[in-house]
Amino acid sequence: MDRIRVDRRFRDFIRFHTHVTYPEMSERREQINSLEVVKKLDSIGMQHLPLPIIWDGVHLIDEGKLAGKNEIERRTRVTYRMRMWKVTQLLDDYLRRSTRDADLYYRLTLLLGEIEFERIHGRTDIDRAIANVAVIATAKRSLAVGIPPEKIAEQINWALNEVGGLEADEVELLECLPDESKLKPTEKIDHTQMSVDRGVTAIQLVESIDTRGRIASLFTECFGGRKKTDDEKEMHPLSVRRLNVASRLLAEPSMEALLRISRVANEYVAFQPRFEKKMIPAADGDQTRMRMMTAYDELPRMAPAAWAIKVASGKYFRYRLATKSFMVREKIKRSDKKQLFYAMLDRSKSMQQGERIYKLLAILMNRLRAVMRREAVLGYSFFDSDVHEEVMVNDIAEAQDEIRRLEYDFFIGDDTDINLALREGIRRIRTVVDDVDAERPELIIVTDGDHGINVKPSELKGIMLHVFIVEERNEDLIQLAKKTGGVALQGL
Repeated sequence: MDRIRVDRRFRDFIRFHTHVTYPEMSERREQINSLEVVKKLDSIGMQHLPLPIIWDGVHLIDEGKLAGKNEIERRTRVTYRMRMWKVTQLLDDYLRRSTRDADLYYRLTLLLGEIEFERIHGRTDIDRAIANVAVIATAKRSLAVGIPPEKIAEQINWALNEVGGLEADEVELLECLPDESKLKPTEKIDHTQMSVDRGVTAIQLVESIDTRGRIASLFTECFGGRKKTDDEKEMHPLSVRRLNVASRLLAEPSMEALLRISRVANEYVAFQPRFEKKMIPAADGDQTRMRMMTAYDELPRMAPAAWAIKVASGKYFRYRLATKSFMVREKIKRSDKKQLFYAMLDRSKSMQQGERIYKLLAILMNRLRAVMRREAVLGYSFFDSDVHEEVMVNDIAEAQDEIRRLEYDFFIGDDTDINLALREGIRRIRTVVDDVDAERPELIIVTDGDHGINVKPSELKGIMLHVFIVEERNEDLIQLAKKTGGVALQGL
């Protein structure tokens, strides 16, 4: 993203900051040590910010009240006069140059009142304060470069809404995505398909993208001075990492399609990982449980209380024994068998059209989250007229590396042989399921192919098929998936 230059006449408005929230001092400001916030800001690259903007960020954690027009003018005058020479202050008594930015600050106040700061979530109040500061700084600079306030509020609120619910593992995967230029070169952006996806005209979309790009550029400038450390990398708070993702969402509209498709897939119960923690009998188990006896050879494992019944009443003891109603001790151990997913991903050249690459990535990242949560084992292969090498993902580092290597030029295959992909996927699942500690295999097909299908449901015996057809339709493939009980979506 290109850096946006701020006009010279807004220099002081950007360099200094007038405190725009009530009260001047508060219990909240005393609870949150401003010095701690400053140190954290410096460590993640948001350096040289005026202290009043930090106070505003702190107050807006609890929906702080914004100052009125007269109060803003008074504070602006005080802020600017503090930096004037004595002679200049005497001139300002007549010229009142110190209030020249009061109107800008009042417009900033009205803008901040429209921004939904409650959508910013953080582990601590300091994390939330830092995220608030980034949003305030972005809104302030957006005003200075001439973006209408209503557009600023609309786009920032949209971005906060999109990323507010992102969990840590989702953020980790999104941070690994290659730059937009590697996934979708500018000359290949299809505004027609984007406008169809969003239900707006192409003209509205282009105008919105231009505004979003400018705001995103200002967002990234907040984190532009990232501090370099030799020994240990400073970890950004999750709230700030979400804002970094938000800036990418604003600048790269195709990422919006990625998030949307990933969330659509999550809504289907049949697509949820079915990970179970089981306790199974084991002679070398490290835990013990009691259960009803099932055979007479388990007599040595009966609880001591059972033998006391024999002494008290032999007749009752024989009755309990005949009905096998005694409890026995059993050694057990935990079996965390994961679920096996195998994805066949279309890499034909037609996948370069529209937002198909992002939509394919949405399904892949959705399943990688299950791997990161240690609920599943994921294998996948790309296919076109042939099926390519197999990739098995077992941990977080592998998942991140696989995402980083996917680029636009990777999708260069010729034809799309879906029948071959289905049969090879079934064969590979049958092979893999015996080699990994996993069960309940499921096959996932992501394609834009509309070719006829001759694979029979009987060939998928014991395997659930999920089908995601991007920007195209294929009724044969949809019906095959439905017969296995899987998720079947087309025209994504």
